Amino acid sequence: MSGSSRFKRNPAIHCWIKHLDESSYSEDEKVFYSIFGKLKRIRIITTIMKKIEKLVEPGEEMVEFAEKDNANVRVSFDLDDGTGLIRGLIDSSDPENFKEFTKGDVVDVVGTVSQRDGNKTLWIEIIKKINEPNFILLRNAEIINRIKKGDIQKIPIIPDGNTQAKEIPREIEVRELFEDEFNSPKEDNLKERVFSVIKTHTDEGTGINFARLSKESKLPDTELRTYINDLLLESRIYKSDEDNFEAF
Repeated sequence: MSGSSRFKRNPAIHCWIKHLDESSYSEDEKVFYSIFGKLKRIRIITTIMKKIEKLVEPGEEMVEFAEKDNANVRVSFDLDDGTGLIRGLIDSSDPENFKEFTKGDVVDVVGTVSQRDGNKTLWIEIIKKINEPNFILLRNAEIINRIKKGDIQKIPIIPDGNTQAKEIPREIEVRELFEDEFNSPKEDNLKERVFSVIKTHTDEGTGINFARLSKESKLPDTELRTYINDLLLESRIYKSDEDNFEAF
């Protein structure tokens, strides 16, 4: 059976990597149970942190695709959407087809997720660059609106015997999912510190890139990305053509 025919069985659920990290995995069904129901095929907006090209060694896990010209070639991406990290893989493809993708690119990715030895993997079917900041805001807003409207489910506990999960109840406390909406004073202060740094550089007419913002804010990169994402969603900052963050 070809990979393309298998992909068509499952709709691509738009989510964040954290929703996959917080899900329960059923080994029997080979599916993740999340607040959005079953996750098998997902769509995420993320940043490429690392890119690797290699030959697959005999015995390594591999997804078969219809195209067989370079059956042992694998392109992998370390992906970060600000809520979590995941390794994305593409098998049986000519690396030349992906030479345009480099570290730091923001991409729209569709693929099938799997888990082996506790490690989650995204087998990439489609990957496209994103150059329009408003597209990122729109996609994130769709996820936020879905949660706020209550279009979510309780994550079941998968038994140790790994039998099929029972039907997921609909009740769930939305407040638990939106810590950003109920931030502690400390979190609010840290976010405002990030905004203040960006605003200062904007007033100077320069803006500020991520590396310098990380240095000046003195925050871990993962935490900093969370605050940047919040400020982007709040339309308080934007990313310029020079890859600098600026305040409105």
